[in-house]
Amino acid sequence: MNFFKTSVCIAVALSLTACMATAPKKSPDSKQRDIAPEWVNNAPERNGFAYGVGSADFWGDKADAIRRAGDAARVNLVTQLRVTVSGDFSSDLQERQATGRQTEMVQTVRNTIRSQVPSVELDEVQITESYLEKKFAYALAELDRAKAAGRLRRQISDLEDQIKAIGARPRSGTPLQKVRVVLPALKIFAQRDRYADQLALVSIQRQKPALDDELQAVQQSIFSLLDQLQVRIAMTDAGAEEIAGGVIESLTEQGIRINDSGAYDLLVEVGAKLRPAERDGSHYVFADSRVMIKDSNGRVLSSFSKQAKGASGYANLAQAKAARNVAKAVAKELAVTLVDKID
Repeated sequence: MNFFKTSVCIAVALSLTACMATAPKKSPDSKQRDIAPEWVNNAPERNGFAYGVGSADFWGDKADAIRRAGDAARVNLVTQLRVTVSGDFSSDLQERQATGRQTEMVQTVRNTIRSQVPSVELDEVQITESYLEKKFAYALAELDRAKAAGRLRRQISDLEDQIKAIGARPRSGTPLQKVRVVLPALKIFAQRDRYADQLALVSIQRQKPALDDELQAVQQSIFSLLDQLQVRIAMTDAGAEEIAGGVIESLTEQGIRINDSGAYDLLVEVGAKLRPAERDGSHYVFADSRVMIKDSNGRVLSSFSKQAKGASGYANLAQAKAARNVAKAVAKELAVTLVDKID
């Protein structure tokens, strides 16, 4: 009997041991991992820092899901900063008031340069935490605003020194020769503007740093030189002659100084084939234009073909609109030529 009881006890003990061996182990903090951290729903608040939370669908690849959540967190952080900054408009308006009225041609040159300058990244944004559940991944992005602002101010200061060095270079000769000397500063101005935009985002003051008097003087001198450029327009065929008045008038309105006689900096040769059409009481004029831009030595700097269209209830107004659109294409190409092809 004792032997039987002992055998039963041993069997039960072995069975319990086996169950314990095969049962999944739970780490002490497993319950903690099953509960989403506080920052998933409420981003932290800390003086001098900015935070963003991002999420992404989890499709089985943990690393990819966390990476995509991190990208979303960075975007969320920057978006929240943008909500509290006044934006580019007021700063740009103050700058224009300080540097004087800009012609449309100068603005086109500035916009052309700005489009070529890449955006500035906030290198200080770090992904500090991540969390993964069954269907989603989450990430927390953190930005040390003081550290980012310090780095941006140093880079802006370096760019301003470069601009001032270019502004101090001696200039002589024709307006185009003078433009060649100082035009590289406009690209640096555009780079500075990118950094200044980011500084307005991250700094506690939330303000875009203004140009000092010396920088404004350099910028205004470049705008003045651009406005002094002498451009000659040559119509090369009958179609171009028909729209010559409209093209020249539009270019003049944009601030381009047209010179029919004497020395010039740039020669713009325009050819055009006009194709008028009428449909349902509306008049259309299609101008297939061919444009070549040369310097005063006859060197071809740029050439392009573009179709311009004008539409109106009146035939003469349709042609005038076509001429204006040809002029817009010429002005845009002049800006590109000055930025990229003048050396």
